[in-house]
Amino acid sequence: MKIGVILTFSIAPFFCFDGFSIPSTKAVVEDIKIQNLYNEIFDLEFDFDKKTENTKTPLYLVVEDFRDMIFILLTEDKKNYEKLQINEEKRLELLEKFDNKESSYFKEYKWAKAEIKLHWAIIKLSFDEKWASAWRVRQAYKLLLENEKEYPNFIYHKKSLALLQITLASVPKKYQWALDLIGMEAELKNGIQNLQKSTSQMHFFQKETLMWQMLLQTYLSENLIENSKTSKGIALDLLQKYPSEKLVLLASSLVLMKNESHKTALLAWQEYARNYQNNQLIFEKKEHFSLDYLLAELYFYSEQHQKAKFHYSEFLRNVKKDNRINFIKDAYFKMFLIDWLRSSATSYDYQESIFFYSISTQGIAKTAVDKNAQKFIELVKEHKHLPNKTLYQARILTDGGNYQKAQITLLQIDEKQLQKWENEKRFDIILEYYYRKARILDKLHQTHQSISFYKKVIEYSTLHKQNEIHYFAANSALQLGFIFKKSDKELAEKYFEMAMSFEGHQYEESITQKAKLALEKL
Repeated sequence: MKIGVILTFSIAPFFCFDGFSIPSTKAVVEDIKIQNLYNEIFDLEFDFDKKTENTKTPLYLVVEDFRDMIFILLTEDKKNYEKLQINEEKRLELLEKFDNKESSYFKEYKWAKAEIKLHWAIIKLSFDEKWASAWRVRQAYKLLLENEKEYPNFIYHKKSLALLQITLASVPKKYQWALDLIGMEAELKNGIQNLQKSTSQMHFFQKETLMWQMLLQTYLSENLIENSKTSKGIALDLLQKYPSEKLVLLASSLVLMKNESHKTALLAWQEYARNYQNNQLIFEKKEHFSLDYLLAELYFYSEQHQKAKFHYSEFLRNVKKDNRINFIKDAYFKMFLIDWLRSSATSYDYQESIFFYSISTQGIAKTAVDKNAQKFIELVKEHKHLPNKTLYQARILTDGGNYQKAQITLLQIDEKQLQKWENEKRFDIILEYYYRKARILDKLHQTHQSISFYKKVIEYSTLHKQNEIHYFAANSALQLGFIFKKSDKELAEKYFEMAMSFEGHQYEESITQKAKLALEKL
């Protein structure tokens, strides 16, 4: 990546910790090398054979370690993890020479140690090494708090401090003992303040901080910072500013998908590729992450099923040598759904489907989508029939953001059909019907009607003892809490508490985290 002389002066201020002093020529060269490495990471370029610096600053070591983390998380390859894990200890040892108050890098010392420990905490968690991960989180948190006390205006550590403070605040009550055991205390208010400072000021990690804010708002709490942009708004801003950076494209796509904006994410990848062959997106080289799976998901929820099937098949072909990769079960599941939902047969023989069979025999059930695929299979085998096709179509249309079509689809179920299910004691189907109705009305901003159906879901689920079997009542309570949080805080609190009280269902952890954070913010 070539950088001209002018860029030297535009980058240098990001690395001047002591004001706008004029850096030495050596410092400017080092800064450019660090920026180049950081840019390569965001382009998902991983050249581990390239000769690296002999003298490495704390910032260089952190960026280099960030590269290892992103590479390991994207490839999901334990061999890469085992090969690179020695770097954690090596970099921490290299940092020790900066543990000297006379060093100009001293205030970066504890921050850099914390960043490296946090990177490896995330990596180890991804490989189910929970206690090793928790211990590194504790060490990182302690170092960041110490550095905050000594250098309260140092902007770099506020990103990771915010990430930890907000995430710890979302830990469900039943896991609070683990935080107490390792001596960590959640500080949501300080976390939000640190996040706000880190996103609003110009600094080297500002883009990364915005990405973290976007992900936190997507998976934990949408309105972390009052009057700030939504997660979708941040994603669109990042895509506009960095349209060719693949890490931004990847993270923004995940956020847009959670916001039912699959077509917008797909358009961003089409703009990036700008290359079609045989009506398929073509990229210049093989990626380090499951791009085919991501594209398949975008096409699936955009109702472009043939293209979705092509990319699911390509993904499965590329990972056939490693059956421990995530998303294999879900890829087979989605291809089964495409065949089933498009079939006009009144009685679809799922036992004849190779895709249905492969959900059970292939891949692992580690991610939420793979667990969902596995659960689908188990329920079908238990009940010896497929779920209601109309409800499943409405669910997928809603997840894809096609709310009007989902609403029309649900009209196929009338009162006569509901009464038939009631007589047959098919309480689970009726419950899901009420829930899908509530979600669609909510998405269409028909708030008054959605409130009525959310309440109906909770009442019906409780009456027929479905609260621990299905997540419908728990999520209905959560959504009612969000609806009432501005107009009636007392009622909102009631519903958030209710959402946390439903235990044993599929999404207990996620719903509880969101409800707990929402209560903290009331």
